[in-house]
Amino acid sequence: MFRYTLLAGAVMPCLVFSAPVAAEEAALSTFDIVVTATRSQVLLADVPASVSIVTSDQIEGTPARTIDDVLRRIPSVDLPIASTNEQHPTNTIVSMRGLSGIRSLVLLDGMPLNDAFFGYVQWSEVPLETIDRVEVVRGGGATLWGNYAMGGVINILTKPIDKTELEAEAVGGSRGTYRSDGHAAYAGSGFGIGIDAGINHSDGYVEQVESARGAITVPTSFTAHTLAASGNVDLTINLSARARVSYYENDQNFLTHLNTNEQRNWRYTGTLSWQPADMGLVDLTVFHINERFVTNNTGTPDGAGPNDAEYIQNSHHTHANDWGASLIWTKIFTGWLRSLSAGADYHGVRGSDDAGIFDAAGVRIRTDSGSGDQRFLGGFVQADVRPFDRLQLLFSLRYQDFYSYHGVDDTPGGLSGNLGGRHDSDVDPRLSIRYELPGGFALRGAAYRAFRAPTLDNLYRGASVPGYILYSNAALKPETLEGAEAGFDFNYGPIRFQTTAYISRISDFITYRYLDPATLPAGFGIGARLINAGTARSRGVEAELTWRPAPAIEATLAYTYADSVVTRNTEDPASIGVQQPGIPKHRISVGVDWTGPYGIKVSPRVRYVSRTNGDPDAIYRTDAHFVADLTASVPLRRGLEGFVQVENLFDRRYIGTNDGFTAALYGKPLTAAGGFRLKLD
Repeated sequence: MFRYTLLAGAVMPCLVFSAPVAAEEAALSTFDIVVTATRSQVLLADVPASVSIVTSDQIEGTPARTIDDVLRRIPSVDLPIASTNEQHPTNTIVSMRGLSGIRSLVLLDGMPLNDAFFGYVQWSEVPLETIDRVEVVRGGGATLWGNYAMGGVINILTKPIDKTELEAEAVGGSRGTYRSDGHAAYAGSGFGIGIDAGINHSDGYVEQVESARGAITVPTSFTAHTLAASGNVDLTINLSARARVSYYENDQNFLTHLNTNEQRNWRYTGTLSWQPADMGLVDLTVFHINERFVTNNTGTPDGAGPNDAEYIQNSHHTHANDWGASLIWTKIFTGWLRSLSAGADYHGVRGSDDAGIFDAAGVRIRTDSGSGDQRFLGGFVQADVRPFDRLQLLFSLRYQDFYSYHGVDDTPGGLSGNLGGRHDSDVDPRLSIRYELPGGFALRGAAYRAFRAPTLDNLYRGASVPGYILYSNAALKPETLEGAEAGFDFNYGPIRFQTTAYISRISDFITYRYLDPATLPAGFGIGARLINAGTARSRGVEAELTWRPAPAIEATLAYTYADSVVTRNTEDPASIGVQQPGIPKHRISVGVDWTGPYGIKVSPRVRYVSRTNGDPDAIYRTDAHFVADLTASVPLRRGLEGFVQVENLFDRRYIGTNDGFTAALYGKPLTAAGGFRLKLD
């Protein structure tokens, strides 16, 4: 059975676009079609990029509680070993192709899911049952998507409102786990409305190694709620509109009694699509995101053991408003010029962070503040050229202008008041080539440039704990990446195989330098400041194989090799030549989906991750580990099935987080759950 895979939109913090859906292309809907890499509908087998597709059926075949647990099986997607709700929210980073840090763009229905202030991604904002599919495009994508897209783009697409249906699931299991997600849609003549909702909870497990536990230790627990309403309507024969409003909240107890985190997000999006006869497609898209984040971090009272007593030493309250608009035109042609796209976009961010600093008696000592604005303004053009049928040339060019201003840094020793603005611009070209060979083979390659602007957190928010302070830096420049890749595809019958070798180089790499203790304010013995220093290089190979030898069996194999090091850093020579933190050199994932008699489905999954460094100097390290998962389901009656899910089937124990900031943390132990899934249409 073929799948129709179409992006509803993709953003650049600077660009939001909607995929063209032309009437003359409706005949393609029975094939595998993607839009992410080319901005026009192209068969998956013909895309001149390294692409992976995750379908809703594949998501159901894994015991994941959030979508990041599914994505960590995709080649070259670099995520923390711990799941999103089992670590501090600011550590839920995402990158691709060994770039480390936050250097990939994540979208939800084409709108930015990266946090506007910090850049992290809270994956539990997207209930699993509401996801239709995910498209992952690896390689520098700033030409089309802009900021963050240095390593690639991940676009999570929720279920469309194209038919009347109801889908829901309810799950309960060990460690106090329960989850309930639902999607309901009603499609009428020329309009549709939909509701998505979800709750996700776990009592968690004690993450710290035994030597770091004490009276204040608790399991890391969380509760996430989501609610969204969406709709679309045909206003005229060639004008349509769609809109979505969503709310998300997440409460977490992280490691200890008083170490808590709270997140509250509102998202509003809307698109007008106009398709005049023979004039292509014009999309006007707007979005607004309001975010609030509260984190309470603890200290140890004088005279107490570090694991025996605690008090709230700092409480950060962060607010951010994120808004944007774009106007995009796309036209499909026949002949040697297959498509032409052009667009302009605007993106603004305003954020502030106020941190109350307290003593052990609960008395406020001071308030540290940081705030600022960012503005992104850009435009792009892209042409898909086919000199002859077997050769595809995809030319793309983007101009990006960005401005950071109204900066305030009121940390001890910081620069109080308006810090002045910083203005930068960047030109990001990309050339992709694909040549089709006989027998289902194709060769492809690409060369590109990309960028990542520093976040408001990097620019204006300092952070401190007793004795240590980390300063932001309003003078930070954007990082720039130059990269190239080459690979080949094989698509023949039941086999799809894709492999790519790549190399990337980042200039103005953002890191930090330690400060002279004599220059620090009273009460601080150690201090550091963020800086642009040195260069980094990442190179590697990624491969993905999908094989369906029979209608009832589908097997997948994914492998990633990443060699990612800092090549120049005068402030920290010990980091040069060391594998970057959080980037394993080897990752292997294997999965099988088997459908047996009476509709019984069994889906075993195994993955191996080699040892990783927890810090830039490789002082702290995590364990290499092998984990097996299992999912099985059985139909109970029409539209209803029961299922069981087991994570870490053999209960392997391993150190999954070890960065030196907290005690070493274990990865997830064996967790089992069972539930029911309902699908009616």
